[in-house]
Amino acid sequence: MPVKSSAPNAHPIRLAALMVCVGVSGASVMVYEFVAVRILQRYFGGTLDVWASEISVCLGGLAIGYVLGGMLADRLKHPGLSLGIGLVVAGALGCFMEPLIVNTYAALPEPDFENTTGALMKWWEPLLVAGVSSFIPFIGLGFVMPTATRLHVRDIDHVGTSVGWIAAVSTIGSIAGALLTANYLIPVVGVRESLYLTSGVLVLMGALLIAAAWVWKPRVVAAALLLVAAPAVNAQPVFENYSAYHHIRVQDEGNARVLYFDDDPQTTMDLRNIWTGGFEYTDYFHLPILLNPRIRNVLCVGLGGGTGPKSFLDTYGNVKIQVVEIDPKVVEVAKKYFSLPTDPRLKIAVADGRTYMQRTGGKYGAIIMDAYASGPNGAYLPYHLATKEFFDIAYDKLHDGGSLLYNIIGLYGDVNDDIVRGIRATLGVKFQAVYVFEAKSTANTVFLAHKIPAGIEREAWPEGPIVEHPLDAEGWQSIVAAFRQHNVPLPNFFERRVTQFSAEHGAEVTGQIFTDNKAPVD
Repeated sequence: MPVKSSAPNAHPIRLAALMVCVGVSGASVMVYEFVAVRILQRYFGGTLDVWASEISVCLGGLAIGYVLGGMLADRLKHPGLSLGIGLVVAGALGCFMEPLIVNTYAALPEPDFENTTGALMKWWEPLLVAGVSSFIPFIGLGFVMPTATRLHVRDIDHVGTSVGWIAAVSTIGSIAGALLTANYLIPVVGVRESLYLTSGVLVLMGALLIAAAWVWKPRVVAAALLLVAAPAVNAQPVFENYSAYHHIRVQDEGNARVLYFDDDPQTTMDLRNIWTGGFEYTDYFHLPILLNPRIRNVLCVGLGGGTGPKSFLDTYGNVKIQVVEIDPKVVEVAKKYFSLPTDPRLKIAVADGRTYMQRTGGKYGAIIMDAYASGPNGAYLPYHLATKEFFDIAYDKLHDGGSLLYNIIGLYGDVNDDIVRGIRATLGVKFQAVYVFEAKSTANTVFLAHKIPAGIEREAWPEGPIVEHPLDAEGWQSIVAAFRQHNVPLPNFFERRVTQFSAEHGAEVTGQIFTDNKAPVD
């Protein structure tokens, strides 16, 4: 005869409510983890060490919660108390996650940028802030697994089955939580709202379980739990300063409107003339047209406030622009605050740039890369958009005579020197001609990689692309002069822009070739 456990007899509604608690707690683990990382990214970026810190805190908190929750469930008269206490602790302290992160980071000493050598961010900083902000909520969520097992086990002969079901339901809840958070809660409902909603559900569920320990009416309490635990979010979408990828801020500074991701300026627009006011490096977006006036379609990866697409719409009446932007909120901001027009020649796809290029069947006369994420020391390149494999994709998506224009934040011999040299070397593996220009008013280096037609009849410019390379400063200036003669309204001072070669342009190619296996750009 099997040895009976001391748990009360199972009731179908009670069992369903228990599984709902387990599933919701599993989902909450993922919500808390995603939300914490999203907030941490504002200060430390989205690099691997930030994810590693939060995952470590999550796993460590759950591990301690498993031990403490199991011990508490064995000692209490009603094991459900342990479950209720864990949910209340997780929910009540989880809603303070954001201010804890902010306050902890604010208390850290400011780095001395003048005298600092090495990394500006120590490896332990995101770990410390993640631990202070979310360690205890994860401990509370760790109470759920052992307590639920204690309540579910009916006899010793079926312990394995009970543990298997509890683990499976928790894992399914985590999967649902991850998908719901990434695809709906953070991008649609908002970061803070997702945090408060999840915390509220956990506290209410925990309070009902604690109350049930003294007034045990399993059918009533279980039915209430089933109603409370269904997280059908009916909140209306609200634009916040957070999106799924950025902390977005729009600020008017005199006659300029500036778009910030975290504290990094991305776009500027003259409020007196919406078509002007962009940063100097955006002038170089016109370089591919200079090399091949027959370009009729351009792909822009990264939208920001839309300076590049607006300039092309305003300058070239016969060019179509396809924009790929990973963050739908950035698209909304560009339309609402930076006057990005609705035009049949402009199409916008919300997608990752590399994924879009891999899947699209089209080819382009020019591809303009201006895609950045925000990191602890400023903006940084997503590594998968800076590798040999990515440039192979870009090359295949260009028409003969087309160009890849690539903007990075960095200067030869100065900030991000290794990235400047690495991009030059990596582009040179595939492209036949690579030019390197440098903005004077900002720390931007702009690369122009040209796909020289081979094995086809070469038409004379401007009927076809320029095929005689390399061009020196005088050669570039003569092309600009020819455009002026045809009354094409290129940006002011463009004659000067095409002579602003970076020192990297004439230097020996010594940079590391970035690959998908190793691209230390973030």
